[in-house]
Amino acid sequence: MQILSIITILILCFLILMNYQDTAGITLLSSKIAQIINIPPYSINMNMAIYTLLIFVLGELSAIFFFGPLYTSLKEKFNAYKRELEKGSISNTSAEAKIQVLENKITVLEKALDDALNNNK
Repeated sequence: MQILSIITILILCFLILMNYQDTAGITLLSSKIAQIINIPPYSINMNMAIYTLLIFVLGELSAIFFFGPLYTSLKEKFNAYKRELEKGSISNTSAEAKIQVLENKITVLEKALDDALNNNK
């Protein structure tokens, strides 16, 4: 995933360097619409490098705002699942410890019974 980010940044740098002296015209209000509402048409002439950088930054911000809530939601679910697994492992460890204690008690009682039977003979 990081390699994709690095490649994207390198491509962006390349596009900025290649288009540094070019300009782009952005029409905000076309002449036909301007005639209908009786205002002058409006357009912006912008350096192509700034235009490329602006489009990249707007794309990054939209991705962050779109996927940010999804990321935090998934992170909260993952943490809750991890806590649930930890609780399960603790209860399994506790049950295993209880079983081990009972097995040890059975072993001690079997040995005591064998000793008692051997002493009576």
